[in-house]
Amino acid sequence: MKAPSSRRCSFVAFASLLGASSLANAQSQADETTTLEALDVVSDAITAPDYMPLEKTPAVGKLNVPVEEQPYSVSIVDRGFIEDSGAKNIQDALLYTPGVNAGNFGFDTRIDAAKVRGVDAGRYLDGLRQIYGSYNTVRTNVYALESIEVLKGPSSMLYGQSDLGGIINGVSKLPEDEQAGEIWAQYGTFNRKQLAVDVTGPVNESGDLLYRLIALGRDSDTQVDYVEDDGYVLSPSLTWRASDDTSVTLLLNRQENKGQVSAQFLPQAGTLEPGSQGFIGSERFVGEPGWDRYDREKTEATLFVDHQLNSNWAVSATARYTRSSTENREHWITIPSIPDANGEVPRTIYTADAETQIFNMDARLEGDVELGMTRHRLIIGADRQDALWEQDNYFYGYGLGGTFDVYDPQYGNLNDGVINPSDRPDNEIEQIGLYVADHIEIGPVVVSAGLRHDWAENRRLAVSGSDTVSDEEATTGRAGLMYRFDNGISPYISYAEAFSLNLGTDGTAAGNTLKPTTGDQQEAGVKYVSPDQSLGITAAYFDITQENRVSDGSTPGGVEQTGAVINGWELQVNKRWQRFETQLAYTDMNARDDASGNRLPYVAERQASWWSQLYIASNWRFGAGVRYVGDNVGSGGGPVVPSVTLYDAMIGYTWQNWDFTIDAKNLADEEYITWCRSVGADCGYGERRTVNANAKYRF
Repeated sequence: MKAPSSRRCSFVAFASLLGASSLANAQSQADETTTLEALDVVSDAITAPDYMPLEKTPAVGKLNVPVEEQPYSVSIVDRGFIEDSGAKNIQDALLYTPGVNAGNFGFDTRIDAAKVRGVDAGRYLDGLRQIYGSYNTVRTNVYALESIEVLKGPSSMLYGQSDLGGIINGVSKLPEDEQAGEIWAQYGTFNRKQLAVDVTGPVNESGDLLYRLIALGRDSDTQVDYVEDDGYVLSPSLTWRASDDTSVTLLLNRQENKGQVSAQFLPQAGTLEPGSQGFIGSERFVGEPGWDRYDREKTEATLFVDHQLNSNWAVSATARYTRSSTENREHWITIPSIPDANGEVPRTIYTADAETQIFNMDARLEGDVELGMTRHRLIIGADRQDALWEQDNYFYGYGLGGTFDVYDPQYGNLNDGVINPSDRPDNEIEQIGLYVADHIEIGPVVVSAGLRHDWAENRRLAVSGSDTVSDEEATTGRAGLMYRFDNGISPYISYAEAFSLNLGTDGTAAGNTLKPTTGDQQEAGVKYVSPDQSLGITAAYFDITQENRVSDGSTPGGVEQTGAVINGWELQVNKRWQRFETQLAYTDMNARDDASGNRLPYVAERQASWWSQLYIASNWRFGAGVRYVGDNVGSGGGPVVPSVTLYDAMIGYTWQNWDFTIDAKNLADEEYITWCRSVGADCGYGERRTVNANAKYRF
């Protein structure tokens, strides 16, 4: 097997000062509560952008309720923080989010790896599920997003079958009323060159037609020899305001990335520990230049329809069609293997072509009504998921890729003559769900509850023989209670459930169909915003129970289903002093397999981060952050991958319409391991130091 399912789902120092937009945004990103108003700086100091409204309302919750009033954990990473922290992708943008172990599979050109509260989280875009299967699409370009939202914990009541960790939802940039735009040029480490444009505004004088055009092109090498990360995105959108009550938006997105897979799956001996000739560097490429490639493309169209029925009721619908494909040609070190005295190991050669076709939609009736002494913000909705993913031209040549010297590589030993590709079973999901939820305010008391029923079918379409079908119905719910004191303190408790169907069988002779993975979460927390909105504190304790989790089984080539118990707490503090803003986040949890007692793999149970920013004079801003990522283990409880402390920084200068910044991640250029599969198996490196210089002209 190439990698565990969690791997498929997958940048030292400084602490204290940051630039013009980061913490205000970081606050939103912060936990779920600290939505602080824009910084109003006196004298000649610059004014922080208004990307952090006081009452930020996340789309991921579907209800029109600010995060500070919800008895659930929601974090928001705004556009400002994405830019100031130099995030190159969604994975980077989540590095300072409490409860999120982002980048847990290290430097990666394939996916945005992240676990939320110790388990996987569903990947969504504009409220619709985006990722099905693996290695079959392009990661969403973060430049096309307005924000990233994280709904923590089970969320099946809102989204149907979904991962227990919660939802990571990207919010797309859409047309705006005012004419605005920017041109962005970037040059950085590993010869990274990127040019982008983002323009928006009205099409006509009446303003009933609005447009937006986002385009980006990138040519870049990476920290791994012979691995490139080139690509482009083109995303036009048009909004038609048919009337004062009705708007229709069409968003198109075309992305293409070309390059190679950065993960080389290097042996544990030579990475986590010394090998026969010392250590293997993070730059090592074990494939064949000119042959290895991972090319992917995606075309999608999203339609948003909103209609206000009257002052209290509205209807909204979102629908998206996506078609994507990838071509993968790859080598990696055969697992497990230990380099001999000469440093030689066998390689595995791999090929696969994959494709997805997805049509998803969500429609709901939204109400905001007062009944007696109560206010109700409720939704009644239905959604559908219909996704097919296919794989052909498949070949897995275990140990057939020729021998390779990991210390002194000599390329040209291509053994593609052994390739004998075949078709693979296709996979399909169909799901229909009906849901209702109500957010009730009774004076200072908030009662939030919802219920949903799903009809879901997952099918593995066999190349020959019988298909494997998992056909289930499930009812899930969530409920929360909050009390809002006049002094800004709001304690709450909540409960939520999740389920997810599993394809395939357990690998035993009986061929038992895998059971659905289910689970629930109990949470208690407190949210606080000071009267002057200069201080925000959120703290939450969570207890998650998971049943029928799919893990590596004792049967060769098989899997087994066990449970997991995860509990812990998160803390987020945001504070502003005039020209200085700071954010502190801490996560501490205990994540165990309930059968073996082993720690869950690839999860840092303790994390801490501190991000600060300082505004100086009328043009300058400085920022810095420090990130502590605790140790983690591989499958089966070992080996232990040590903790690491990393530092980031930025400096910015504004002059007229120009904005110049330099951002750096892993400032001390720490070369560190982020994960290992199991004892004696393969490991992966984290991202080395990256420094990027940016010039933006805004108009």
